[in-house]
Amino acid sequence: MAENYMIHPELDGSSFAYQGGKTGFLLLHGFTATTTEVRPLGERLHAAGHTVSAPLLPGHGTHPDDLNKVRWQDWLQTAESEYLRLTEQCEEVWVAGESMGGLLCLLLAAKNPDIKNLMLYAPALYVNKMSAAYMLQYFMKYLTKKPRKDDFLWKGYNVYPLKGAVELLKLQKETRKVLGMVKQPTLAFFSEKDATVKLAASDLMKRKLGSKELELVILKESPHVILLANEQEKVLEHTLSYLTEKMNG
Repeated sequence: MAENYMIHPELDGSSFAYQGGKTGFLLLHGFTATTTEVRPLGERLHAAGHTVSAPLLPGHGTHPDDLNKVRWQDWLQTAESEYLRLTEQCEEVWVAGESMGGLLCLLLAAKNPDIKNLMLYAPALYVNKMSAAYMLQYFMKYLTKKPRKDDFLWKGYNVYPLKGAVELLKLQKETRKVLGMVKQPTLAFFSEKDATVKLAASDLMKRKLGSKELELVILKESPHVILLANEQEKVLEHTLSYLTEKMNG
């Protein structure tokens, strides 16, 4: 049963879309997660009058075995298809992503210069200890996560599917290659308390991102799931004020 591997199985982690105005937002969740981690952002953007789409990425929200069967290109294809669908109904499209979703945003932006802006939340350019997956995938299917100390409303797997983790590492490598091609204005959040994505990822963005408009926000107290954590309101308010400034600028 998938529930045996699911944290908060009672939550809705399915794809969602909110119809709004002519500015569209594509929201992409992280590895092993579901759309629950981007839903608060989606609701806030919709309340501000915008169109929002958040697809559940392949291999997620079902069973960890499914995440061991997909390739990183499957995630990118889903994201790109949804981006193209948004372009048909919106005058401009922004992309936003948490962790792995942030990597997909960067790749999309490099490939699609018409994307207006990026909003990234702990983009997984460096992931602690993940490289062990290259070896471990030959000996075991999953690595069990440490028990969560918090009770954030996060739905996702309680294990790391190791073949899926290798695909995440491949996606990371591809994304690093194209950072210089990302020219869009970018807002990126990182946290000193993030045990998953190293703070060194923020330095990499400063050095390699092709955009001349990069706003980095370094949080003090948030764990990895920035959009659901204890500084959530601060992050959402900063995001909306950034959005207002860019749209009125």
